[in-house]
Amino acid sequence: MRIVHYFAKTNLEEGGTVRAALDLCSVMARRGHEVRLVTHDVTDAPQDWDGSPGLPRVMRIDTPTRPGRRYARKQLAQAAAAIKGADVVHLHGMWVPSNPQIAAICRRYDVGYVLSVHGMLDDWSMAQRTLKKRAYLALSARRMIKGAGAIHTTAEGEKSQASKWLGSAAAKAQIIPYVVDLSAYDELPGPLPARAKFELGARPVVLFLSRVHYKKAPEVLVEAAAILKGGGKDCEFIIAGTGEDDYVAQIQTLIHKNNVADRVRLVGMVKGELKISLYEAADVFALPTQQENFGLVYVEALACATPVVATKGTDIWRELEETGGAVIAEGTPRAFAAAIGALIADPLKLAHMGQEGREGARKWLDIDTVAARFEAMYEIAGSAP
Repeated sequence: MRIVHYFAKTNLEEGGTVRAALDLCSVMARRGHEVRLVTHDVTDAPQDWDGSPGLPRVMRIDTPTRPGRRYARKQLAQAAAAIKGADVVHLHGMWVPSNPQIAAICRRYDVGYVLSVHGMLDDWSMAQRTLKKRAYLALSARRMIKGAGAIHTTAEGEKSQASKWLGSAAAKAQIIPYVVDLSAYDELPGPLPARAKFELGARPVVLFLSRVHYKKAPEVLVEAAAILKGGGKDCEFIIAGTGEDDYVAQIQTLIHKNNVADRVRLVGMVKGELKISLYEAADVFALPTQQENFGLVYVEALACATPVVATKGTDIWRELEETGGAVIAEGTPRAFAAAIGALIADPLKLAHMGQEGREGARKWLDIDTVAARFEAMYEIAGSAP
C-alpha cells in the first residue's frame, strides 16, 4: 500500500501527536508498505528515512508563505506531487490551517484520506477559544471532515466527545489506539541511574513527567503533597518537564507557600534511558490532567511496571483502568492525595499493580494487532467514494 502522512511540523516539542505519527510511519514501512512523510519542518524526522526497504521517505515541502500558515500555489504543487498516486493519505490534527488544503488535493486526485483528530475535539479543548474553533469547523474544516474516508479516534472517550462536532461524519469514526513501539522497554535499565542522578532516598517517589502546563495541573500534586505531609505520610514528588517560565515560577511559589519544598522538586526535562530509569525509580506515576488524548507517558509508566494515578480527563482512562495498573481519581488535591496515599501504604499492591499494568499495556497495544487495524482502516478510506 502507498501511504502518505501529512504532518505540518515534525517537531517533538509540539507534543505526543508527533511521536505517534512518526511511530506509525515507521511501523507501516517495516510491514512492507511504501510510506511517505510530507512536512515543511523536518526537525525530528529521522535522517535515515530515505525510502530504503523498511524505511519511510521524508518529502520536505517549502514553508507556508500565505497568511495564517497556509500554503501558496508553489507549496501546494509540491504537496500534490507527493500525494498523486497514493492509495491513502493520513492527515493529523484539527487546527492545522494547511490540512484542509491537503484534503482538497486528495479530493482533486481522487485519493482517499483519514483524519486523526488527536483529542482536539474533546470537551475541554473545545471550551478553549470556542468561537474561533466553531468558525473554523463551520468554514475551513467542513469539507475536510465530510470528505474523509475515515475519522480516527484513539478511544471511546475521544470518539464520544468528537462526535458532537463531526456531524454526519461521526458515522465514519473508528477507534484504534496509537501504534506504540514498546521495544525500548523490553530490557529496562533499572532504577539505580535515576536514583543516583536525582539523589533519591528511601521515601516513596511520586513522579509527574509531562509538560509543566496548567492543562496538566501539576499544582494539584503540590497541594496533594501538602495534604499527605499534614497526614504524616512521607513521600517525595518529582516534577519532570519544562514549561513557560511564568507558569514554572508559579509552581515554585506554590511549593513554598504550601511548605513542601522538602518533598516536591522540579527537575526539568528528562530524556532517553534516564527517563526510563526514573519511571522505574518511581513508586507511582501521577498526572492530574484536565485533558489528554492518548497520553504516551501513561503507557511508558505502565511499561516500566509503575502504577498510574490518572483522571477521566484522559480519553484512554477506561483502557488504563482495564490494564489493572491504574487508579482513576477526581482531579482534585484531596482525591489524588487519597489515591497516592493508599498505594504507597501497600507495597504488595503496588508491585502487583505494576506487573498487571505492564502485561496489560502490552496486550492492549500489541503492535501487530494495532497495525493491522490501521491497515484495515486505510483500505476502507482508500476505497471510499
